[in-house]
Amino acid sequence: MFFNGLDSSLRELCETAGRDILAVRGIRHEVDYKGDGSPVTAADMAAHRRLAEGLPRLLDIPLLSEEQASISWVERSAWQRYWLVDPLDGTREFVDGFDDFTVNVALVEAGRVVLGVVHAPALGLTWAGGRGLGAWRWSDDECRALAVHAERPPRMLASRAHLDERTQAWLARFPEAELVRCGSSVKFCRIAEGGADLYPRFGPTCEWDTAAGQGVLEGAGGAVIEMHSRLPLRYNCRESLVNGAFLACSDPSLLE
Repeated sequence: MFFNGLDSSLRELCETAGRDILAVRGIRHEVDYKGDGSPVTAADMAAHRRLAEGLPRLLDIPLLSEEQASISWVERSAWQRYWLVDPLDGTREFVDGFDDFTVNVALVEAGRVVLGVVHAPALGLTWAGGRGLGAWRWSDDECRALAVHAERPPRMLASRAHLDERTQAWLARFPEAELVRCGSSVKFCRIAEGGADLYPRFGPTCEWDTAAGQGVLEGAGGAVIEMHSRLPLRYNCRESLVNGAFLACSDPSLLE
């Protein structure tokens, strides 16, 4: 439908990884913790293995996954095009029993997201899109095109687990705005669907947390911009994989 025939194959692969996650969710599993304190489960690893095996069959380019992120900057800096993957975005939501966790896959080229796919296994929804390509949502076999729809006062989104003081202060600038809290890259997709307007993020995120959602939102006519520069969020441009503060929005003019 939108990118050299990758659409159905990539969506199917992400949905298969989602079924792997749900299979683990249905049984007792242990939760381990990484050095930064973030949780990791057997579901993260099952989805990672599925994507690490399947993505090179679709397009044989390098792959950077949250669960395989120890690739040196010397090697990464030579990449022009690669897969950027979060096998299970929203592991905290997954562990706590919420349904808004996702599989994130993005195709990145020269620092920009070309194509993003976000699959929410427990919700039965898949979103995909890219700048200049359009954006779509699948619910079972039903597909519809997406477009942002800006409203005033803007409808706000915030992370369920990361509503820090700086975010609260920023949200206070819009006292009449409705605020909804949810997890994972679903927030980008809600804006792309026309159901929300602004998602500010000051706390740390990594590039695999945002790339797929950015592709969907940009395809729907929205933007993900750095707070300090007001330029689109870019990828693999420096050694650190941690994003700075950013704003996902239906229309940047809402800030005016």
